[in-house]
Amino acid sequence: MYGIYENGEVIAKFTAPLTLRSNQPVFVSDTLSLKRFISRRSAQRWEIDAGLEPLMTDAQDLMVNLVTKGYSETVTVIVPQNHGVVKARTATGVATATGVAGASQVTISGLTGLIPKGTFVRFSNHSKVYMTTTNVSFVTNVSNTISVFPPLTLSATGTMTYGDDVQMQCLYDTDVVSGMVYSDGILMDTGKVRLVEKL
Repeated sequence: MYGIYENGEVIAKFTAPLTLRSNQPVFVSDTLSLKRFISRRSAQRWEIDAGLEPLMTDAQDLMVNLVTKGYSETVTVIVPQNHGVVKARTATGVATATGVAGASQVTISGLTGLIPKGTFVRFSNHSKVYMTTTNVSFVTNVSNTISVFPPLTLSATGTMTYGDDVQMQCLYDTDVVSGMVYSDGILMDTGKVRLVEKL
């Protein structure tokens, strides 16, 4: 289940429609001859726009989270994986990662099965979330290389989390209500919230 994660459980799940976008600054300019020049920055973050469904009848956990975290405290979310990725993934095992800062490829060992492209992953030694860009089939006791986007911001060491357990550290965007909205006096409605990856 994807959503706001706190104290070992999801306290509010994401509802559709849900948008998970990559925000990477790109500068585009056209000359008088209509030739286009494009410059892309290396900085990148993930952003989520979604509704929230509280998982408790009175939803006090979500309200406390919205109020106390505000715009400056870290919020943990379980990253939504693409439905096609979930259906195609057969990988099992504990993934051990090795990769150097700035690289787009990471050596992985300890898995058996397929990690499809489009899978969100996270390495244990830093909090940035990455997306795989190639399909990789692993064989027991054989290391293999996966390609990731964006390039590694730090060297990757330790384990790699994949699948439905990937946690991302986020901040509520400044247009999110720091409190609660009630419909009909009883039903809580936070409206759409935006969470941005904390870099």
